[in-house]
Amino acid sequence: MLAEFGHFALLLILVAGFSQALLFSPLRLHAGRIVASLSFGTKTVTAVSGNSGNEALSDVHEPDTTPHSSALPTPFPNNLIALPLAILALGILSQAALIHAFVVSDFSLPIVADVSHSSTPLLFRAGAAFTPDGGAMLLWVLATTLANIVFALQVFRRASHTPTTASSDTLFISNALSILGLVIAILALVTLIDADPFLRVAVAPLDGRGMSPQSQDVLRILREPVLYLGLAGLTVIFTVSIAGLLTHKIDRSFAETLRPWVIGTWLFLGLAIAINAYRSYSQQAWGNWWYWDTAENSLLIPWLLTTALVHCRAVLEKTDTLKSWTAFLGVSAFAVGWFGVYLTRSDLLGPLTETLSQSADSTALLVGFCLLFSAAYFLFWRQADRMAEQKAFGFVSRESGMFLNSVTLSLIAAVILIGTIYPLVLRWVDGENITVGAPFYVEALLPVVLPLMFIMGFAPVLRWRQDELWLIGRRMKLAVMLSLIIVLFVSIRFIDLSPLPLIGIGLAGWILAAALSDLWARLWHQPDHGESKYRNLQLLGPRYISMTLAHIGLAILIAGGSASAVWEEQVVLSARAGQSIEVGPYNLQYEGVALLAGENYATRQATFILYRHSLPVAELFPEIRYYPIRGTETREADIFHGRDGDVHVSVGDRSEDGGRIVTVRFLPMMPWVWTGMILMLIGGSISILTRMFLRIRKNGVPAS
Repeated sequence: MLAEFGHFALLLILVAGFSQALLFSPLRLHAGRIVASLSFGTKTVTAVSGNSGNEALSDVHEPDTTPHSSALPTPFPNNLIALPLAILALGILSQAALIHAFVVSDFSLPIVADVSHSSTPLLFRAGAAFTPDGGAMLLWVLATTLANIVFALQVFRRASHTPTTASSDTLFISNALSILGLVIAILALVTLIDADPFLRVAVAPLDGRGMSPQSQDVLRILREPVLYLGLAGLTVIFTVSIAGLLTHKIDRSFAETLRPWVIGTWLFLGLAIAINAYRSYSQQAWGNWWYWDTAENSLLIPWLLTTALVHCRAVLEKTDTLKSWTAFLGVSAFAVGWFGVYLTRSDLLGPLTETLSQSADSTALLVGFCLLFSAAYFLFWRQADRMAEQKAFGFVSRESGMFLNSVTLSLIAAVILIGTIYPLVLRWVDGENITVGAPFYVEALLPVVLPLMFIMGFAPVLRWRQDELWLIGRRMKLAVMLSLIIVLFVSIRFIDLSPLPLIGIGLAGWILAAALSDLWARLWHQPDHGESKYRNLQLLGPRYISMTLAHIGLAILIAGGSASAVWEEQVVLSARAGQSIEVGPYNLQYEGVALLAGENYATRQATFILYRHSLPVAELFPEIRYYPIRGTETREADIFHGRDGDVHVSVGDRSEDGGRIVTVRFLPMMPWVWTGMILMLIGGSISILTRMFLRIRKNGVPAS
């Protein structure tokens, strides 16, 4: 019965979304403005005439001469928060009903019978509600309703703290809420048409088919909410961008409205990428941390455009320039995010025969994408020419550097998008199946990525509006020397190193040295403020600290990825119990395999003792799991994260000589990759959390 309540709640979300779109629509607000002008536009004056002692009263209407009577503010609906709050409550009810169906194993719902089983552990039964198409779409709807109420609270707080809200500001906010309601309604409608999660069958099966072993993973469960929170943030960015285009309000106020959403979206998408990368790395079936498949690219492309938007939004807020480009990125980031969901949820990149047999799969999602974004890009085409830049900046300036960075990031996203959809286009044209892998992306992206990394080194030291080359040279002396020292050390230490990884490590050193040298200059080359020069750290501002941590994190990630790819050591052999395996600075002793039982699988678990300098440091337990419900076997690697690298161990079947196939890989500096990702996420978190803290404390901190 609870599933029916969830289904009804989803239908109500559809109705409430359209209601929000109509309630805040420009037509309704325009009618309210007309009524207000009719109410206050005239005055009634009583005239008295005294013919024959009789007083005749006549109403005389005179124009209202009150100043600014023609500039009446657009009326807001009385309860700005009530409808978004109700939509969020409906979303929570619908999602809770679906999770409950999975927890109690309600196999009368096909979505539960397809991906769950009574023997599946409770955590994975609840998490299975996010993995099928209908569950994922419902989670997207819930995340968007959450973003809807947060955005409504944001604009309500701004309106309540502003004594008189201008008509253009009110219209801008109303347009944004109206479009956001429309997007919620479209997503709810797509969910009901493409993959209604609450449909029942007359005769329920005795049990389900079981959860896919690849999905029975905590990281997979965590990735889905994080991913759709990022997509919900892109939804708000899209709606605010469209509202800005409709009202010609792409200005500093627009940039300030976008700031928490852009950084928050960048943070959630980056966290989803990090979770996906580590999940790929820890799976023996994939064996590395990035493989350029459709699921990974559909995460990376919107993150790249959001990164470009982070830079352009900062320029718009600081100098009131790059208006059209910022609006274009706001629309395009959500467009590629939506299209990425379509690619991963549909079977377009699967076998052609299966795709043809499932022609209705995700059709509504594709139709909604075409209708929504064709209208959005048409609006941008009509309005972009009217947003002429009123201010100019020099070629050598921070604005130019950020603009070039954003263009380069957009080119990278375009190349990855082409590489992702090219096999699809080729297959539908002549039926040929090809795979686009790492070699294509390396060759295509290298000419774009290298200039981007070089420009990034100058970002912290460039000045706004106009800068001088000789001044930049003075500021970059320390960074140049440090990066040259790094390149010379690596090239001399590893004389046979190929040029490509040497360039990657050198540019990573360049970014790191530039960020650290600028931080040094700001901390110790400034006059004292208070007790000591450490006081300068408090004057840097959260935005600068966030930018510096993000750049340092990226440099560490690039250096770690380049080093692990170049100096990786791999050993594959047939091992017997008691045999020792040497890899890098470590020594592994194989102890044998034990047969164990899991909650819904049987496993052959191997035991390895890891030694360094003849001292035991860890025990590793790679497994071969068999899931009888699905009849599937998986290989689970075990990883030791050392200070100088990772030891990645996996086992296979028995070899012909009676031993066990063992694969051991040593990846030096691999912890740098995860450290770099964490530093980048910490940088984004500092920006968000500091803003929240300051609003609570109502205390000022420099913006940059």
